[in-house]
Amino acid sequence: MIIFVRSYIADLDARLAKYFKALDAASLPFRFIGWNKTGAVAKTSDPRVDYFERRARLGAGWANAAALMLWNLYILRHLLRHRAQVRVVHAVDLDCALACWLFCAIFRRSLVFDIYDKYTAVRNIGGLLGRTLDALERRVAFAAPLTLLASQDRLAQHGIPAGRANVLVLENVPYASMPEPVPGDARPPWKLGYFGVLEARHRGLEDLLAVCAERADVELHVAGYGALQDDFSAAARQCANVFFHGPLPSDQGLALMARTDVIVGCYYPSVANHAYASPNKYYEHLLLGRAMVTTRGTPPGRRVVEHGTGWALEPGAAALRQWLDTLTSQAVRQAGERAYALWQQRYAAYFQTHYCGAYVARIRALLNQEGADVA
Repeated sequence: MIIFVRSYIADLDARLAKYFKALDAASLPFRFIGWNKTGAVAKTSDPRVDYFERRARLGAGWANAAALMLWNLYILRHLLRHRAQVRVVHAVDLDCALACWLFCAIFRRSLVFDIYDKYTAVRNIGGLLGRTLDALERRVAFAAPLTLLASQDRLAQHGIPAGRANVLVLENVPYASMPEPVPGDARPPWKLGYFGVLEARHRGLEDLLAVCAERADVELHVAGYGALQDDFSAAARQCANVFFHGPLPSDQGLALMARTDVIVGCYYPSVANHAYASPNKYYEHLLLGRAMVTTRGTPPGRRVVEHGTGWALEPGAAALRQWLDTLTSQAVRQAGERAYALWQQRYAAYFQTHYCGAYVARIRALLNQEGADVA
């Protein structure tokens, strides 16, 4: 059996959903240990899911230190409970990987270390502590029988040499369960969509809300949960053109984005990790055949400009206003058409070849291994 561990909610994690779908298709059993930080989901009835229920504010940093320690103890307790069945532990990011690494070392189980984001870069942790955490993260990445990265660029970010046998790059490409996109009206009011974590800073969501709330030529549709949840909920009550849909599972969130004209996914350079951003939203805008607006100087920014599938803006509200002032129906439609053409050309078979193919093959090898390697 495989146990997944992440300090998040399974239903709201598109990457986890792809792993689960691939493993279900391969008839490989798994469980999930997660952290319901905000109480966004009611206690689950799924027997494969366990949630740590202690509240913690997203993005609170050191204020969550005590909760983080308790979270890791929770992980160890549940791994110990299932130690007779578990052969592989799939840990996401450093905030749970150390506990999983310890368990795997003691009980000779195989560790899959899935690095969604560099821990210190997301949290702006520098100095001696930052260097220590980076070294720990790299040590686990080297030691794990399988380490997963979201893009080839992340090798340089983590100081991992190219060609390491234990490293597999799995881009955040969704599985193609959506019908072929129907072109939208692509005329004012422009329907802008955001689906994801509602971070308080560094993602431009506060700028997006401020700009859209003051314009009659825009409809803003937002789904997700996080620090700005209350702000979007309040704006939706006060502004006729702002719609907050709350937390949604991946398929429902994608269906909502398919009804928009432009998908928003900004990554401000105030977070070092954004220089290596490989977001779900980039691939989702291709799948859905919708234009994307993102941030200049980031990987998605460079890609949308290179392929003509959207716009890359400078950070801030002023750039958003200027972009909206110059938006045309023809530009929106053409960007969406190019996006879907690129999806068909490069990514339509990606889920089958990489998740159901390469990832499942690696997991099978670990499960079949006699006496799993000590991580």
